[in-house]
Amino acid sequence: MSLVLAAGRSRSTIVAAGALIALTATLALGIVLSQRQSREQIVSSFGLRGTSSAALAAAIAMPYQTASGRRASSAAYPTSGSSLGAVVDHTISYRQHNVYLVDPAGRLLAASPKTQARTLSVADPALARSLGHASSGNVDGAPVPSSFTSAPVPGTSWRLVVAVPDSRLFASIDGWTAVIPWLVLGLVSVLGLGVVALFARVTALSRRMGETARTDELTGLSNRRAVSEQLARAAAHARRRGEPLSVLMIDLDRFKETNDRYGHAAGDRVLRAVAECMRGALRAEDLCGRWGGDEFVVLMPCADEQDAQVVAERLAQVAREVDLSDIGLEQGVPMSIGLASASLTSAEEIVQAADLALYEAKASRRAERALGAAH
Repeated sequence: MSLVLAAGRSRSTIVAAGALIALTATLALGIVLSQRQSREQIVSSFGLRGTSSAALAAAIAMPYQTASGRRASSAAYPTSGSSLGAVVDHTISYRQHNVYLVDPAGRLLAASPKTQARTLSVADPALARSLGHASSGNVDGAPVPSSFTSAPVPGTSWRLVVAVPDSRLFASIDGWTAVIPWLVLGLVSVLGLGVVALFARVTALSRRMGETARTDELTGLSNRRAVSEQLARAAAHARRRGEPLSVLMIDLDRFKETNDRYGHAAGDRVLRAVAECMRGALRAEDLCGRWGGDEFVVLMPCADEQDAQVVAERLAQVAREVDLSDIGLEQGVPMSIGLASASLTSAEEIVQAADLALYEAKASRRAERALGAAH
């Protein structure tokens, strides 16, 4: 039973650890997906900023139309100090952003930061090449990883182009900002491990306390409470299956004499020696325990009276071979054994029968000793 409980508690600890691992993995996945989604949202917002600025540039470009409705040449639009230049300056978010207003030929109508270059290919060759292949994306060949977006200026043939290093574009979710969720995850994981470790320690302590409550401290055998529980289960099992169950009740014959003459330490030696004899003489499936004082009990599932008699004789023989001559037991530990076997009976009835058999065995041994003394 104790093994089953221990296995159950171990499974509980494993389940708790597995739940922590699953939770940690879920949180880690959530962080990765959240950061990916944040980057996508930033790129989307970056594109929208270019589009809205192009719409503003369209409104500002109206005064630059010729009286006949045709657009003036690109030379009519200065690259600085104009309303269009103000729009371009307004589009910038960080100093590292580059904003260009270009015509279909790639000539600069306005730029921020200011530049003396007349064309985009001169001002930023890598950006000009990338713009020739796509309206937004990565700037191929840029000195530092960069992204760009562009938008047509409604009502004109111009385009507004915005380029920014990725280090600034994703500044809000990079660096320490990106590390903080992982630090929190690490802290949660450490705390979770601490909780699991504490749970394991409490479980182990509970198991030890349970074992202590069911174990005789002196002999290490099951105590009376544990034996009674085991006996009730064994008797119920025997009744259901119609199988035999045997019980041995054991009493040490000269224990009180040894205790009185040599002291309690000697008596404790005798009890421990008997416990060792029982461990060595009983079958693997047998259950044994200390019933109280110098009385012991053995439960023998699936053992009839003949099987129990064989085990009882073997136990008595092993006990006689114990060397305790220094405390007056030259012929080992003498004991009386009462035996009872049944299948369709209760735990109380079979114990009473074994106790009665023990009483008869003790009376018989006393008679034998009295007869030996008379001769």
